[in-house]
Amino acid sequence: MRSVKLCVTVMRHLKKKYNKKALQEITRAVKDWIAADAARGIQTVVVAVDDAASMGAHRLRPLTGRITAVKIKRAIDALWGRLQPEYLVLLGGADIVPMFLVANPSYDPNGDDDQLVPTDNPYASSSPYRASNRGSYLVPDRVAGRIPDMVADSSSAWLVDALATATTWTSRPASFYGDRYAVCCAAWQGAGEDCVQHIGSPVSSLMISPPITDASATARSRLSFRLHMIKCHGAPLNPNFYGQTGNSFPVVLASATLKPRVKPATVAAAMCCYGAQIYSPNDPAAQNPGEWPIASTYLRQGALGLAASTVIAWVGVGQMMCADWIVAGYLKGILGGASQGRALLESKQDYVRWINQQGQAPDIADEKTLIEYVLLGDPSIQPVVAPALTPATGVRAATAGPAFALLAQERRQRRVVRAQLAGQLRGLLPARTAAAGAARTGAGKVFRSAQAALGATLAKSIKEFRIRPAAVRVEKLDTPLSFPAEAAGRGRVRAMASVPRTRQSIEYYWSGRQVHDGHRRICLMKAETDRKGNLLRASLVHSS
Repeated sequence: MRSVKLCVTVMRHLKKKYNKKALQEITRAVKDWIAADAARGIQTVVVAVDDAASMGAHRLRPLTGRITAVKIKRAIDALWGRLQPEYLVLLGGADIVPMFLVANPSYDPNGDDDQLVPTDNPYASSSPYRASNRGSYLVPDRVAGRIPDMVADSSSAWLVDALATATTWTSRPASFYGDRYAVCCAAWQGAGEDCVQHIGSPVSSLMISPPITDASATARSRLSFRLHMIKCHGAPLNPNFYGQTGNSFPVVLASATLKPRVKPATVAAAMCCYGAQIYSPNDPAAQNPGEWPIASTYLRQGALGLAASTVIAWVGVGQMMCADWIVAGYLKGILGGASQGRALLESKQDYVRWINQQGQAPDIADEKTLIEYVLLGDPSIQPVVAPALTPATGVRAATAGPAFALLAQERRQRRVVRAQLAGQLRGLLPARTAAAGAARTGAGKVFRSAQAALGATLAKSIKEFRIRPAAVRVEKLDTPLSFPAEAAGRGRVRAMASVPRTRQSIEYYWSGRQVHDGHRRICLMKAETDRKGNLLRASLVHSS
């Protein structure tokens, strides 16, 4: 028994972008990748969803007409039924295999003005995609990743080099990733310290920007470390990440600085806005024309993968929130022996589960975070040897046939468990509806209560961002409650008949936005009350 990895691409898009020689080079790289995976006990099946022979081999019809993300998702679902794979790879950037563009849960013209969020989450979800139902793709259950090329670049080197990394990787002991490049904006130091401790690093390992900048010798020397965690600012079409204190935004990492220093086998994750963006360096709107996007720099220089957001991300200030949990959970999973794809899947699912365990439901910032985080890199790569497993997992493990069967069974069992968990989590997602006028009328009182509950430190952000009580978004939530005792028998169900089946609450959101020297910052304040307007909790997140 072997594990199956499904790789999906679109042939007409590849042929439109690359000439014959480049396609031959990509084809050879794919064959080498398939052979290396076979030596690891993984059967990699590459399918061009618009090619008759490729789809016909699985008794399916090729896609015709304009190839959209929705059509590709349906093809993947059909292939999933045929192959039952453990991994999904999207081969090519968004101009080869298009990303979904879904509605932004936290959209606010006065705050988070991303109307649409590019995402691969629907591909990673077994539920049929419904644009009108965010729950159909919010919680993924498939281990998925994307091996991207460069937008508007006909050089095969981007895909060939990324495939070479996916071909030649080998698992290492956790000590290989013991030294870490970890940096955080000075404005968010409290949350940054929580993040590094979550992945098992001392607080002293966290670099703070400022004073740390891209020119700092300490920061530059640590770029050779193999594990990177970056909790800083990013910007669209910009090859830099930025630190922050007050209204000062020094460059903390430039792709030009990263390029000669990052080492092969690096694992990276970022809380930064636009951390996963890939754009043409020759785009007329690009900042610093000619410089590679940071995501592309990592992959081209041999990093195993990058987990990051496609657009504006939400982070915590004094404590971990939203993207902090996804990134820290991802890196913790990697260090524990998970594959890159499994680490991101489990990070997302476990974050939703943790929220539920607090008796709460994901808010609109949480929902956007779950959607926008993607994995760039082969999801089957396992950077760290799992402590409980002794068989070799690198390319030299060709003789470990019996062990491969056991590993494949274990993977299958993990996928079954995670699929079941995803179903349970989707069943607990809240139903959001417009709140009654009475709730909006009481928003001013709720604002004042929330401001007091946040305390003086966080309340400064409310004043700084000029958040106005009247500019409020109000939603009524009906969050399902689980009743595990119902399985005990019909009598028990009757006894619990008077127990409400949903938890009802009201959420209030206020946004503020500032721009300093071209750097856009957004603050989102949230309050949750019971139906009578009594404050239950308040929180505040910033854009990165």
